[in-house]
Amino acid sequence: MDETHGGSAPDAAEIDRHERARLWEELHRLRAERREVEYYENLTRQLQSSVSWRVTAPLRSGKTLAVKVRRKLSERAS
Repeated sequence: MDETHGGSAPDAAEIDRHERARLWEELHRLRAERREVEYYENLTRQLQSSVSWRVTAPLRSGKTLAVKVRRKLSERAS
């Protein structure tokens, strides 16, 4: 029996409906992902512009410098 004429193969309209549904779901997934990225970008901006972030900036810089110095000293000792 020929599957294109009355067999069990899906017709073009059914395939098209499934593809549209898949694309619709993908669109919503991507939109949600974009909103999540925007949320965390905004959160990061707010954190970095806060008083506490600015006040502790010298401490973070000092820690970074200390790590670099320790690494260089351990390289020299090796």
